[in-house]
Amino acid sequence: MRSLWLLLSLLLCLPSIALAQEDDEDELLDEEEEEDFDPDVDDRELYESFKAELAGDPASEEIDSWNRYLEAYPKSQFRLEIERRIAALEDTAHAELLEEEAREAQRAKERKDAKRSDLYVPEPALMGVNPNPQRRLDAQMLWGFDNVINYDINFEWAFLRKLSAWGGLRHVGAGGGDLGLTVQLGAKYALIKDVRTGIVLSGYLAVQPGYSQADNFLFTVTPGVGFAFAKTERFQLTTTLQMDLQLTAFRTVVWWDIQAVINPNKVLGIYIESKQKHGLFTTSLSSTTEYLAFYQAGVGVKIRPNETIELTVGANIPYFWRVWKDYKYVGIHGGVVFNLPGKPKK
Repeated sequence: MRSLWLLLSLLLCLPSIALAQEDDEDELLDEEEEEDFDPDVDDRELYESFKAELAGDPASEEIDSWNRYLEAYPKSQFRLEIERRIAALEDTAHAELLEEEAREAQRAKERKDAKRSDLYVPEPALMGVNPNPQRRLDAQMLWGFDNVINYDINFEWAFLRKLSAWGGLRHVGAGGGDLGLTVQLGAKYALIKDVRTGIVLSGYLAVQPGYSQADNFLFTVTPGVGFAFAKTERFQLTTTLQMDLQLTAFRTVVWWDIQAVINPNKVLGIYIESKQKHGLFTTSLSSTTEYLAFYQAGVGVKIRPNETIELTVGANIPYFWRVWKDYKYVGIHGGVVFNLPGKPKK
């Protein structure tokens, strides 16, 4: 009986012993897991996620990111792979740096070339002043019905890219028996001459001693300003505003000229131009001062067989006048420009 009682007690204690053993085993496993965890070690999931986040970043930024990753996980399982990636990125970053330095050197060269290069600014067809200082020889002629002959022959030489001087001969007035000639001597300076924007802004000053049958000896001082926009080969715009101060006759004449040129191709250009002459004169018979004016407009073509020669031919009409009427109904005009070889150094 006593033996039976002991056996029954033993059977009843077995589940409790088994449960205690399981608890001890779980505690040992937890302790082992705690001992295995190391914050300096990463895993593949973490590595792949970080790698995906860096996709598309510049080489220099990706290098910095991987270096920070290795600082956070110094015992990374993928250190060798990461270090190979960093070495490859350093080569790429160096190549990118060399390419950027080459691009910057090219941009600097282009900026320097832009400062020294020139612009194509077409010659005004109605005998105006070209705002752009250049080296050239030009001859212009205008005939108006029925007895007006104007001509202009000039030689201009640019000593510097923005500075030139010119001299020439001019006749303005009736043909036939009206003999006369004016000598022109002037200088021109471009305050702005920028190839990148295509803008030229210049000022000029000329003296014009001469003789006319109507006015006898004349001495005129001519200050003026000119503007040109020539950013593209397809379109150019030029305008000048000048004042003729006739010192011998105490007269003042203001000229305003504007011309637009459209170029369908490199050889042919179509232009339209307006030229206005304004003056205030006091007549010798009375003390009253009158406003005098003569406006003319022209249209025609410009032909450039090469970069050296520019030919102009067109027709013109007067479209407004007051007292002055230089010619009637219609006129024709033409000209040729020879761009001389050689460019100034500065």
